[in-house]
Amino acid sequence: MLENRWSRDYLRGLFETTGRTYQDLQNLVLAWTSADVEDPLLEIRAMRHGGSALEGFNFGVAELALCKEDAPLSLLAELVETVEICMMTLNKAEENLPTLKEAVSEDPTNGEKHAKLGFGLYALDMREEALTALTKALEYPSTLCLDCHRDCLNNIGWEHYRRGEYEQALGWFEKACNLTDTAKKDEKHLEGDDAADAEPPFKVAFENMLLTLAKLGRLKEATEKLEKYYDWFGRLPNYESRALEKLGLQPDVIFIRSCTRAVADEEG
Repeated sequence: MLENRWSRDYLRGLFETTGRTYQDLQNLVLAWTSADVEDPLLEIRAMRHGGSALEGFNFGVAELALCKEDAPLSLLAELVETVEICMMTLNKAEENLPTLKEAVSEDPTNGEKHAKLGFGLYALDMREEALTALTKALEYPSTLCLDCHRDCLNNIGWEHYRRGEYEQALGWFEKACNLTDTAKKDEKHLEGDDAADAEPPFKVAFENMLLTLAKLGRLKEATEKLEKYYDWFGRLPNYESRALEKLGLQPDVIFIRSCTRAVADEEG
């Protein structure tokens, strides 16, 4: 641990600034190595974009501490960037939390305010409290914008996914995918737009749905939906692709086959 001089200098300054100890670092490393992650950098990238800033920060720090002396500078730079971004998100979430709680207290029937509180709590890895806030937000759908509504559904699904409750997770992801802007859709119909029903689903929730179907062993259904994903969004991102490979699917094979079929149809 702390073999790399660049990571050692960075972590020393970081821990002095934040008041953490070497024992704290050892605990983070132990938790990270106990997780037995096959591709640490890929997992950390997912955490960085997955909403939980505290997890991204902790495991980014742990992976930095484990870097060997000959670790590529590009790897070190990405890990430091991850830690910095997650730390800024954490600081902002901690700073905003009292205001978010006060906003809910003053307007308890406003779903948007419950949702924002839930997102803030999740960033701090206060997952149970976040789940409660996000579920409460859904009790007031008329006060939720489309983006917040979708994010609430998706985040609730992701929490069930993390708990291994895949059937429940799938239901929430499907709801998030199917939620559309009704007013915009009706307007398109009135204008005679035949493509009104062709609006793509919520991309993040659709990716999570693919992961969940694979976890449930429903590979045929996952393959069919994966082909639809390619039509809407193109090739699957690296993290989801690798995860599906581990669960028995071959996303890139399906992608190439889908593109080949599309080219053949155009030629026909």
